[in-house]
Amino acid sequence: MNQTFLLTGMIIYWVLAAVILACSVGLIIYLLQRNKQCRKRAENLEQQAAQLKQELHKARAWEAMIPELRKIAKLDHDVNTPLCVITMSMGRAQKIAMQQNDDVLLGNVQDILSAVKRVGEIMQAVRVLKTNPLISSKDKKPAAAAGGE
Repeated sequence: MNQTFLLTGMIIYWVLAAVILACSVGLIIYLLQRNKQCRKRAENLEQQAAQLKQELHKARAWEAMIPELRKIAKLDHDVNTPLCVITMSMGRAQKIAMQQNDDVLLGNVQDILSAVKRVGEIMQAVRVLKTNPLISSKDKKPAAAAGGE
């Protein structure tokens, strides 16, 4: 009876050892798979971080241009005022050319008015900058940059 009890105890020991070994192997396999998933996730995050760094670099480059774009946005007033004076002067010159039947002067006036009109159209395109929220704020930092500091 003593031998049966000893044999039964040994079988239970070996079964218990086999169960522990199987659980350990299962746990190791699970941890290896989880490690592989974590590495893939880390690689994806590193790629995303690199892309975000590139986007941040681009955004900073654009942000550096804002003061210059503000200057350009203010140009329309600085250019349109002289254009208005030229247009008014050319109107008087056109009237004189018509009164004196001076076709050469009239042609020159028309050429100047045409050039003034082209410059005015270019300045109209520059006016778009004034409506941009980053540029239109008068000598203030953009809201996005002010909130980030």
